[in-house]
Amino acid sequence: MVKPFPWTEKTISLVGNASSVWQGQFGEQIDRAECVIRINQGAFIELRPQSTGVRTDVLLMSLSGYAWDKAWMYSRGRMRAGTVVAMTPKARTFFGIDLKHLIPVYPVEWHRELHELLGARPSTGAMAVDLLRRTVADVSQISVYGFDFWGSPTTYTGIIKAAPHDPVAEEEFVRSAVAPGRVFQVATGGDDG
Repeated sequence: MVKPFPWTEKTISLVGNASSVWQGQFGEQIDRAECVIRINQGAFIELRPQSTGVRTDVLLMSLSGYAWDKAWMYSRGRMRAGTVVAMTPKARTFFGIDLKHLIPVYPVEWHRELHELLGARPSTGAMAVDLLRRTVADVSQISVYGFDFWGSPTTYTGIIKAAPHDPVAEEEFVRSAVAPGRVFQVATGGDDG
């Protein structure tokens, strides 16, 4: 069984890495949540009070590579967030120890199920939504920002690279996994309401 996560009973702002988030005015709304969760390098970009919010309570990261790479990425993440969750479905050991014994992880079996549902490898953002929907008391606790499903470049690379992910399947999944009106996008004038 998965250990309880720190957000189970809290309101959550999940902030993705679409650069369109910088054009929005959601910063105050994002920071009002009881738990602000960012993904991968999203905690290390320029955080702007008016658009991205400035808090990071939890960082969901793909930790990969050799043990020293994982240690560096984890340490860097902990400088920005009180909790770092490993999202990587592969290479889940650290010096021979399963990461699930050291830090919170996104379960491999959930990754398999999501991969099958999407018909393509899930992005860390899709895994984040899946993790949250499975570990909150009510999906209405979740608000999603900075997801435009590869409609704009990623904040930390400046490029749009959807492959190997399926943007259409991921958008359908995200919108069905959270409560109606909880995916906030700049392009739609505020929310999908």
